[in-house]
Amino acid sequence: MQIAKKIGILLGVLTFCGCSSAVTRVSIPVKVQSEIDITRYSNFAVLPFVSEKQIERNEKLPPEVGGEIASILRRGLARQKHFEVVNTQETSRLLTGETVEEDWLSDMKHLSQLGEYFEVKAVIIGSFRFYSDSRPRRYYGERYSVQRQRYVLDYQDYMQKTYLLSLRVMIIDVETEQVVWDESYRRSTAEAHTIGSFIFSQVGPQANTIRELGRRAVSEFTRQISPHYESEDRYLVN
Repeated sequence: MQIAKKIGILLGVLTFCGCSSAVTRVSIPVKVQSEIDITRYSNFAVLPFVSEKQIERNEKLPPEVGGEIASILRRGLARQKHFEVVNTQETSRLLTGETVEEDWLSDMKHLSQLGEYFEVKAVIIGSFRFYSDSRPRRYYGERYSVQRQRYVLDYQDYMQKTYLLSLRVMIIDVETEQVVWDESYRRSTAEAHTIGSFIFSQVGPQANTIRELGRRAVSEFTRQISPHYESEDRYLVN
């Protein structure tokens, strides 16, 4: 739709100015505002994310994964000049004796009390699902046949393993106990395997994969709530 709109604008410019005019496309930076009120929500406590245990396909992961996702989010927010974030060490200290569970996602009163304890305006909490899907694939290509003295169509069977991460991020207003943000971010990556490497991947470590998918999901969330610049095309008629 965006491409069609830009083409329409360009055609309109050409029609108005005449086909003899030269049109130059240039990209200019356009400021995009935050999707939340950053004058109110400028300091956060980010709690460890929790695994959605009721999902059957959700793979079992070490308990520290939720904390690692939260740490990635803290670092992303800390790099933005508009926000202040309680660091990981202080968060762990203040949560001593507490275990973040899935039922916390619906307990706004408890999250609000924690936010007061952390002395912040908003609490960020969330959940994640991480699972894989494996399917046989066939790759078609060409190879040179010495016997036929020409290139012939050939194929190779392989297993494609796709990892998927669905990350839910919530922002809770400490004062009102209201949810001001509740969005899910889905990221995936795929690997091609022979039978041997596929068997190894079934028992191999997945920590790096979930960290990378977590970084990509968190990056989109951070971008949405942070004022930033995006490039937008403009057309100049010479």
